[in-house]
Amino acid sequence: MSRLFRLPARIGSQVALLVAGVIALLYLILAIALYLQAPRNWPGPPAFEAIATIVKLVAQTPAGQRQAVIATANSTDQRFAFILSASPPAGMLAASRHPDAAGIAGRLGQGFQVAPSSGQDEHGPPRRFSIGLPDGTGLEVTIAAGVMQPPPRPLSVLVLASIALVGLNVGALTLWASRGITAPLARFASAAEEFSIDRDPSPLREEGPVEVRTAARALNRLRDRIHALFADRTRMLAAISHDLRTPITRMRLRVEFIEDDVLRGQFTRDLEHMDTMVQGALSYLRDANRPEKRGVFDLSSLLQTVADEFADIGHKIAYDGPHRIVATGDTQQIERAVTNLVENAVRYGTETIIRLREAPESLLIEVADDGPGIPESDRARLLEPFMRGDEARGRIDSEGFGLGLAIAHSIAAAHGGGLTLHDNLPRGLLARISLPRHRSPPPPRAA
Repeated sequence: MSRLFRLPARIGSQVALLVAGVIALLYLILAIALYLQAPRNWPGPPAFEAIATIVKLVAQTPAGQRQAVIATANSTDQRFAFILSASPPAGMLAASRHPDAAGIAGRLGQGFQVAPSSGQDEHGPPRRFSIGLPDGTGLEVTIAAGVMQPPPRPLSVLVLASIALVGLNVGALTLWASRGITAPLARFASAAEEFSIDRDPSPLREEGPVEVRTAARALNRLRDRIHALFADRTRMLAAISHDLRTPITRMRLRVEFIEDDVLRGQFTRDLEHMDTMVQGALSYLRDANRPEKRGVFDLSSLLQTVADEFADIGHKIAYDGPHRIVATGDTQQIERAVTNLVENAVRYGTETIIRLREAPESLLIEVADDGPGIPESDRARLLEPFMRGDEARGRIDSEGFGLGLAIAHSIAAAHGGGLTLHDNLPRGLLARISLPRHRSPPPPRAA
């Protein structure tokens, strides 16, 4: 069935077909309306009945009294003017075939002859008729202007129903054709908007008009090239980070031979800092290529566990949220994202709160501290890899590598959510992770 109603390939042809179809249906509406409005089998104006009645009355009246009857009729009904004649004009039999004359004659019956009078306008209905009476005398009647025009035909229910039906068909055709044109464009825009290097791309369906199919094919190729580029970059950085571990290890061994304790301690701290940065880079790049192991888990319990682990090592931290909230995702990845946020919070603040809130379509994990916060102009930049926020938060002695927020942001995006930074009133920073809400099935009924 779809093959019979397949739209043209190009958008311009589809729009032209849509416009032509709408115009054709509008002409169809007009043709139906005109056809139903056209008079068919019109019996003539009501004046024919009045003329026939007066003529019959004159024919039945004695010849001496007919003039009085005609005078009374002319004064009573201003639509007509009757005049007696000695005999009807010649040629009435041929002229009586006129439809209006036949209409009057049909009401008079046998013995009467009716024909239009000569010398009238041929473009309109006749207004003067010559009538032959059964006794051989004649009678001429002049009809006032406008009486012979047929009355306007009112719109019938059938006409209104036809117009409404065709109008609905026009609307349905327009909606169907417009959806066929715009739906592929909407899917194309949605795929471009949802594109992210943190998720494997699902190929965009190459369907619709030729222009949309070409654009979809180009977008699929572009996404493949971008993912290949980032994969090559990841492999290169991983190789560099891995190769740096060997010289760092050799330098550690050589530092042990330095006799100056102060100098040896400085070298050791620098090497530990370098090793920490290399380990962080390797961990970030390794997790970027690690397949996710998603499942259903208790998010409340996970956040409580993270809070307890930091509290055990002396940090002032608390969990604030429901006792049980079910979520879907990679447990280890979610735990790492929250841990990174908490590490930043305890590094820059003295008190930290982990909150869990429910939204209609998502779950919100908030990590709030009472530190110096981050200026709004720096927040988007600090979500990128290798961007450090020590200067933005008033510290210059941090050993971070600028990956904590980037890792948390990447994990949240891979789960269909995101990471945003906000002010924590009255002081500090609030990092918020949003995750798609998991709809758990209702518990079974008790027997």
